[in-house]
Amino acid sequence: MSLDSQQPTTPQTAAQSVGEAPPVGLLRNRNFLFLTSGQIISYLGDFIYSTTLQIWAYTLVPNAASVSGIWAAQYLPYVLVGPIAGVFVDRWNRRQIMIVSDLLRCFIALWPLLVPPALRLPAIYLAVFLIGSLGRFFSPARSGVMQVILAEQDQPRAASILQSSFAFAIIAGPSLGAGLYFLVGPYLGTILNALSFLVSALCILAMRVSPQALHPGAQRQAVAGEGGSGAVRGVLTELIDGFRFVLGSRVLGVVMLLLVINWFGVGALNALDIVFISQRLHVSPELYGPMATGSGVGLLIGSLIAGVLSKKLSPRSLLTGSVFLTGLGIVVFGFQVWFPLALFFYCLTGLLQGGIEVGYMALVLISSPRTLIGRVEAVIQTSMFIASVLSIAVGGYLAQFIPVYILFIMGGWLTVLAGLVGWFGLPTRIEPVAAPPGPEPGPGPEQQPAQA
Repeated sequence: MSLDSQQPTTPQTAAQSVGEAPPVGLLRNRNFLFLTSGQIISYLGDFIYSTTLQIWAYTLVPNAASVSGIWAAQYLPYVLVGPIAGVFVDRWNRRQIMIVSDLLRCFIALWPLLVPPALRLPAIYLAVFLIGSLGRFFSPARSGVMQVILAEQDQPRAASILQSSFAFAIIAGPSLGAGLYFLVGPYLGTILNALSFLVSALCILAMRVSPQALHPGAQRQAVAGEGGSGAVRGVLTELIDGFRFVLGSRVLGVVMLLLVINWFGVGALNALDIVFISQRLHVSPELYGPMATGSGVGLLIGSLIAGVLSKKLSPRSLLTGSVFLTGLGIVVFGFQVWFPLALFFYCLTGLLQGGIEVGYMALVLISSPRTLIGRVEAVIQTSMFIASVLSIAVGGYLAQFIPVYILFIMGGWLTVLAGLVGWFGLPTRIEPVAAPPGPEPGPGPEQQPAQA
């Protein structure tokens, strides 16, 4: 039985099913409150689990390669799964995708506890890869749900709240994960993460939205009649359509270009932070911990500030201004030789990151048709990831010949350039995209015209 078929009809559900706007005001929006509650708990569980697995992997095989394997397993789904996942997010019911993803991740998270000791490290890698792969379905599906349950004017503040929740998890999760591991071993942190996925699934299940609103691709699929030998071709065609739409949209195309330039500029910097601390600041690498915490605190504060500023600034101004100022902050950071001042500018760049995330999410939600949101987000995120990986590779190579602080300054100027590209490339007025390009799908059953 369909999960949505079990949901009773409410006034809000009925309103959204015929295209009326959702309620204005986040505190009045029970669907968003359920979604946010589940995400706060899930984010915290994610970082507890990630820290637990890194310590556990190093305990099993005490070398850097064992921990690096976790990072590789976490990032590979962005390239291997992300683009294809976007196609199916646009085909399937978004809430069902989120619920099934959470329930599967609840079970997968426990795998490392259930296998024999000899298989524990491979089980950790496999669990991280599968959880990351399911996350590639969950994230764009959540964006599609947010398009439905949020009024347009509430979308930037909603993105701010979710980003603040993520930042809080960055700050609290690793400390809790490490503390629990050294107190009782890997068991409690692993079980807590599994339970966090279960809580998230229950919160999503409690939302009341019409199935038609959450499954905008259903009528298109029925008309297309995809299946059989044409199924693979249909997936590839829809994937290409997603790339074409992003590249053909002035807003989304510029946003993607901005983010690709930005991540090519700063992607390597996270990997080179410890080297910078040692070579340029001449302090112990142990002080990287306080810097990372300070950046997380900055991200939390910046996300909250961005939510307030979103009432006065457009998403375009929020995104491009934050990217531009982040670049300048990185340039100034690269010149620092005194740790306290470097710490200040490092926290400042974390604060500005909140504006980037809030502005980006608002623009994607406004500029993406409901039938394409999965592919749009998948295309942009995959492009960002590839740019970041290239940045790490190029930065790691150049660091053999060029002082790291020079690479930071170069990366900062690239980020400044990204901000300028966005400012001059994005239109000053951005209207919401109401429908995808091409023929409109036929009317739903409740909208069929009467036959003569």
